[in-house]
Amino acid sequence: MKYKITIAFLLLNLFFIAGCSDYQEEFTFTGTVEEILVEEEMLVIKEYGGINKGRKDGNIYEIPVDDVERYSMGQKLEITVFSNTTADVWDLNNMKFDIKTVEN
Repeated sequence: MKYKITIAFLLLNLFFIAGCSDYQEEFTFTGTVEEILVEEEMLVIKEYGGINKGRKDGNIYEIPVDDVERYSMGQKLEITVFSNTTADVWDLNNMKFDIKTVEN
């Protein structure tokens, strides 16, 4: 009986992990913090340096963050965008972000 419970638990964990891996990396860009929207817990990021990578300088993105106080105006960031949809839309309900600070 103990082995059945363990196997069932392991299978449940595998299904959970498989369900969470629906997000695929879409693209990575570098940008600067142009505005901090405290109440919305969002950063407004302006993309730069993307010409060589097939990206476009000047694109503006709103990125949700857990703690806006960790960021400052003008700060340089590298953002990797993940999505769980194939639609080419900026839908925050279907996106996750990995944000790293870029050293000057």
